[in-house]
Amino acid sequence: MRTDGRLIRRKRIGLGHGLNRFAALAGISGAALSRIENGQRAPRPETLKKITDALGCQIYEVIADGDGAGSEVQSESAA
Repeated sequence: MRTDGRLIRRKRIGLGHGLNRFAALAGISGAALSRIENGQRAPRPETLKKITDALGCQIYEVIADGDGAGSEVQSESAA
């Protein structure tokens, strides 16, 4: 399962949240959210759940569509 950080960013911005404000709402660091949105890290399942809960969406709504986009460059736990 590959997340698409661009979709996360679009949804976050659409809700009117800045990066650090939204990260605090989701219970993660701003740096972690930035890496996820920029495709540098793939979120762990529990982190992805926090993000989608804060976005008010389902996990499948931020999954890459198979075109090579996504943020599964390096696992978040390797940070």
